[in-house]
Amino acid sequence: MAVQKRAINDRDKQKRRDKILRTAWQLYKKTDGKLPTVSVIAQKAGLSKGCVYLYFKTKNEIFLHLFMHQLVQWQASVEEHLRKTDQKLSETDYARICTDYVVKNPLLLKMGSIAPTILEESTDERVVLDVRIQLAKILDDRSRLTRKLFPGLSMAQWMNVHLRIYALIFGLWQMFYNSPHINQVLQNTRIDMFESDFKESVVSSVATFLKGALIAS
Repeated sequence: MAVQKRAINDRDKQKRRDKILRTAWQLYKKTDGKLPTVSVIAQKAGLSKGCVYLYFKTKNEIFLHLFMHQLVQWQASVEEHLRKTDQKLSETDYARICTDYVVKNPLLLKMGSIAPTILEESTDERVVLDVRIQLAKILDDRSRLTRKLFPGLSMAQWMNVHLRIYALIFGLWQMFYNSPHINQVLQNTRIDMFESDFKESVVSSVATFLKGALIAS
């Protein structure tokens, strides 16, 4: 594949940037959550390695941008579910809506579990701030939605609730998820405490936490 020429205007630069991210995401999905090198991304996108570095300093920066996009998609999914619902929701109903996207898109769960480590290792303050701002916006948007559904908590309280729900979801997944290597190790053992249904467990956990937060208010 011929390497494309350098973009010369803002529109071309944005298209080039989007192409890099789309390519990286497709490769990321094919490797089950292992982000390929910048060289592989560049080759697949038909770009030079140097061209990719004009837009992203490291493959970890590419990962964080993919993660932010998935967070936005998650929030959009929650909002769409709520728009289609015209009945009063229970805490369990909301827990199912809140977790539906991540259950169907386990790569987001994997990304969320390693994102903190990648953020800590990042030397680019702008990228770190972008991720924090994106997460804060999602928590804010979600808090505004749930404040209408379940009156009784202030915006600040809802922000804290959703931050903890976020941590609960990703933390629970880390306990449930086993890599193929770990599964092989456990195959002939009787250790089955981590073999429960993650979907039902995460819904139950979020609903229980939400009920407790509302009772405490």
